[in-house]
Amino acid sequence: MAEANEDALVEEGALPPSDFHDAIERLREIATYELEMPNDLEQKLWEQTKDLVLPTAILKEIASALRVGHVVLQGPPGTGKTSLARAVAKAFNVSTYPVTAHEDWTIYDVIGRLELRLSKDRKEEIVPVNGAFTEAVIRCGNNIVLHFDDATHPQAEWLLIDELNRSRPDKAFGELFTVLGTDELIATNLPHQPIGNKELVIPRRFRIIATLNSYDKQFVQSLSQAIRRRFTFISLDVPERLPEGKQWAYDPEDKTISIVEFTKVVDRAAFRVAQRQAPDGSPEVGMLAKAKDQLLKQTVLLGQLFELIELVRYAGEGSDLPYLPIGTAQIIDTLELFLSRLNLEGEAGSASNILDWAVSVKIAPLFESDVLTSEQVSKLINKLSTPFSHRTKRELQIIAAAGIHFVG
Repeated sequence: MAEANEDALVEEGALPPSDFHDAIERLREIATYELEMPNDLEQKLWEQTKDLVLPTAILKEIASALRVGHVVLQGPPGTGKTSLARAVAKAFNVSTYPVTAHEDWTIYDVIGRLELRLSKDRKEEIVPVNGAFTEAVIRCGNNIVLHFDDATHPQAEWLLIDELNRSRPDKAFGELFTVLGTDELIATNLPHQPIGNKELVIPRRFRIIATLNSYDKQFVQSLSQAIRRRFTFISLDVPERLPEGKQWAYDPEDKTISIVEFTKVVDRAAFRVAQRQAPDGSPEVGMLAKAKDQLLKQTVLLGQLFELIELVRYAGEGSDLPYLPIGTAQIIDTLELFLSRLNLEGEAGSASNILDWAVSVKIAPLFESDVLTSEQVSKLINKLSTPFSHRTKRELQIIAAAGIHFVG
């Protein structure tokens, strides 16, 4: 009976609906609620990002930016932009609606469109299909209402756009410039929805978090000033280099960012390998410890890998060496491959040769970039020594000989 009374109150407009898909115009009823700031936000940010390699200041920067509005996380591939976006949303008790941008994106992908579909009785019908932005906003409204009754439920839902600059944002977001650029509750018209369901008001708890690849310029689009004005841009970079006098080591207590990265790379690669070995994907403690121990026995060898990475990560202006901001994710991938093959080869395998192979198939292909020259790659080849003087050297020689093709 209580449920029937509640349904009646929703129908009468006394209570907001818990699902706005067929009542989009009623989003205005809950649009004024501001984003709740958890009292223990700093602790939650730390807990959610403890597995990422980040300067502490970044967390405060992105939290401050999200209090104000929409955010773009920019940086080289593999620096944890998407993982950071998800982690920060969780710290705010917010769910995410993830999409990946592409160059064919239009307003129909972002706002919505009409599609011809077959009904259950196999008859053709034209139905409205919400675009990514519209769907995320509706879900945000649903979460706001559900959060009223249950404080543990996400307080909102944010649109998470991966690789924003692979799309043409001015083309895809053009009609949203007005609502994204103001705090006023201005309605956006939804041409694909029926009359009575067309006016979309953006709740104040809604945010867009986008990631932007700042390195592969060949494959991405530039962003206009109109788009840039509507976002706060937070930059993520590769970790700072190992301080002079320190040695590469696994040390969870050391707060030096380069040692933090080394430690987390070992942890993550070991976990991935152990996870694949576990029948249910949940490795036992002993299995995980064994995988980690296998990597730590090769600490000197892993240090040589990180030294190679540093050669190109920090190649300064005017350096003959190629500058390539290799992210933490690529190093984890390389060590996962290294340990997997080390397990396969057993006692007969040479750790040095296996690491050379892993680098040749995971790191070397990254040098096929439109911003590097064959001369720079050749300079790096001359710097290579054991264990990277065989397979890795050969792969880089092939890349240098090809002349690095530029695509206009």
